[in-house]
Amino acid sequence: LQQVLVHHGLFPTAPSQPRMAVSVDLLSFYRALFERSCDAINALASALKNHYSRRGYQMTDAQVT
Repeated sequence: LQQVLVHHGLFPTAPSQPRMAVSVDLLSFYRALFERSCDAINALASALKNHYSRRGYQMTDAQVT
């Protein structure tokens, strides 16, 4: 069961007979947020940028040329 969950992007919450699982993407987002946890607003903005950049999205700002 654990291999099936991981294959589908979910991390089991118990080593045997898990009743719940957490999205691997959510864990990755949490890690990105934790890496930037100095200031709540800036941490969230920076974490979102990292999260989407790691997935291949290109971030732009208000001064796009």
